[in-house]
Amino acid sequence: MQNPWRISVYGIFRRAGLALTFIFACGAAFAADQPVLHVGDQRAMVQLLLKAAGQLDNVPYRIEWAIFPVGAPLVEAMNAGAVDFGYVGDATTTFGLAAKAPIKTISIWHLNGAGAAIIVPDASPAHNIADLRGKRIGLVRGSPGHLLVAAALKQAHLPLSSVTLVYLTAVDARSALEAGSIDAWSIWDPYVAEAELYGHARILLTSHGVVDEVECGIATQQAIETKRPQLLDFLARVRRGIEWGDAHPDERARLFSEETGIKLEVMRRTYGRTHIIVADQVDDAAIAVHQNVADLYTEMGIIPAKLDISQAYDRSFVLAPE
Repeated sequence: MQNPWRISVYGIFRRAGLALTFIFACGAAFAADQPVLHVGDQRAMVQLLLKAAGQLDNVPYRIEWAIFPVGAPLVEAMNAGAVDFGYVGDATTTFGLAAKAPIKTISIWHLNGAGAAIIVPDASPAHNIADLRGKRIGLVRGSPGHLLVAAALKQAHLPLSSVTLVYLTAVDARSALEAGSIDAWSIWDPYVAEAELYGHARILLTSHGVVDEVECGIATQQAIETKRPQLLDFLARVRRGIEWGDAHPDERARLFSEETGIKLEVMRRTYGRTHIIVADQVDDAAIAVHQNVADLYTEMGIIPAKLDISQAYDRSFVLAPE
């Protein structure tokens, strides 16, 4: 009998109308036998950051980028063996673990700010989560948006059945919100900023004060066993890239806007309200935050069984001081 928690990555791409886009880093001619690290990236945000920070220069291996609109299909691609490594939220990682994806978290980012938000049309009468009882909320299944709805309902002492969850891609959810076919949308930046600035939407609540989050750098077990030097080097480049981005926020926003077509003010707002702290290695604080997420998912019936999150972390990847 097929495990209902295991879904083909290709099936998800087909249903969502998504496609993998491979981009070869650095533009150099690589030797055929050079190691290749397959990196999944949401909206090319890591790739563009590394490019801006000069961290794609002189890479001693080849990077192949697979670009995704959100984290869920990235995890599915890892499950299918198409991607070695990528960054996704702890909520998305939890959903992948429940689906028995062969992944482990080898690096974490602590997020200081409002990582996700529930937004509603400007004219909506809703002003808190209780006002959404009986309403339709669009979200990506298993995502930080899914987590935020569950956590907000629990905080308000309301069951998950108080609302109707509508599982949509991010693109479809924005259209649905604007058309009135859903009443609210639980999503994250830069989608939130886009909707605020140009989609006639406002924030109902954010994850700040509702649920803590960490960003997980996840790798397949095979990559951990066979590509450790490449993974360690890549993690160090990302840390340097984030440090550069913190020091050059406007330049970072301009580059991302120019490369993606997303309006500059959207990126300025996105980078202005969330600060990333890259941990040198996996720490107990991150595991505790992640365990709370997994427990909430189990309690609300989003995943079928309790998970021991500590078993899905690998503490052996340690970044050296620079």
